[in-house]
Amino acid sequence: MSAVPRRTAVALFASYLAALALVGFWPTPVERPLAGVLRGFLLFLQEQPVTAGIRSGHVEAVANVVLFVPLGLLAAYLLPTRRWWLAAVAGLLGSGVIEAVQFLVLDQRQGGVRDVATNTLGALLGALAVRWVRRRIVKPPTAPVTGKTIPGRNDMITIAATADVAETASIGDASRIWHLAQIREDAVLGSNCNIGRGAYVGPAVRLGNNCKLQNYALVYEPARLADGVFIGPAAVLTNDLHPRAITPDGTLKGSEDWVAVGVTVGRGASVGARAVCIAPLTIGEWATVAAGAVVTRDVPAYAVVAGVPARQMGWVGEAGHPLKRDNGGSWLCPVTGRRYRETGGQLIPAESY
Repeated sequence: MSAVPRRTAVALFASYLAALALVGFWPTPVERPLAGVLRGFLLFLQEQPVTAGIRSGHVEAVANVVLFVPLGLLAAYLLPTRRWWLAAVAGLLGSGVIEAVQFLVLDQRQGGVRDVATNTLGALLGALAVRWVRRRIVKPPTAPVTGKTIPGRNDMITIAATADVAETASIGDASRIWHLAQIREDAVLGSNCNIGRGAYVGPAVRLGNNCKLQNYALVYEPARLADGVFIGPAAVLTNDLHPRAITPDGTLKGSEDWVAVGVTVGRGASVGARAVCIAPLTIGEWATVAAGAVVTRDVPAYAVVAGVPARQMGWVGEAGHPLKRDNGGSWLCPVTGRRYRETGGQLIPAESY
């Protein structure tokens, strides 16, 4: 169910809610201008042998169901996969509010329990449709396979049989996901990514193209990794400022009991083995975090940091090698020959002077 961009779905949902509010809170029945047409259609149905038993109440009930089906569809699409049923709850609550206002405030409208029931049924049917499509029809190329490759348009996606890839995750062409790796719901991997054994990518985490997560790297939501990012073996990108398993009253914490904060990693940057990046922070493009470092504050672009807590030890270029200072005061990459200038604590490549 990833064909419609989330932003588009949100816009459609907002538009639908606005239209539903207009229909529900209009001071007079919205079907009144079409009363003659509807009456003629009902008479036509009653004249047919198969539909002779249809009455106006039946038509109204079907209309109520149809009116709330989009609510169930869009709400379930936007909700996490396992909480699709909340779309039906939203239909029940929304219908209850509309019918209560009609009953108490709008003299020319008739609110009732039957309308709440049919509206809720419509929302439930819409939610069930989304659940059915996700489980039965939409089988994206990211679904776990038995160690084989999945043909794409031009490239191949490889997912180990023991990997756990959510149905709602999006995996780019030519990406490889190895044994015991887990890609959670709504995560997005760009093309040509390599996810090592036992690595973890949290819900809705975003990876750009050509990213590499080494074995047992842990990237927790809502992390954002740009193109070409390297995360070393057993490195951790955290997401909780005040970690606790339980609330002050002793109950197990749920997702609603804390606010996740993320690590943002710029293009081409590297995080070494067993390094820990304490969110929220940003690691600039082409920066390097040394193995075993504990990063607690933002890392400038091209900087190399090390230690506990991490401190800047110098500068690196795009090739990842330490830069050397020349007699003119600029910095030189010994591999590419590229020059950089340091100004105000930032490194600027030569062509940007």
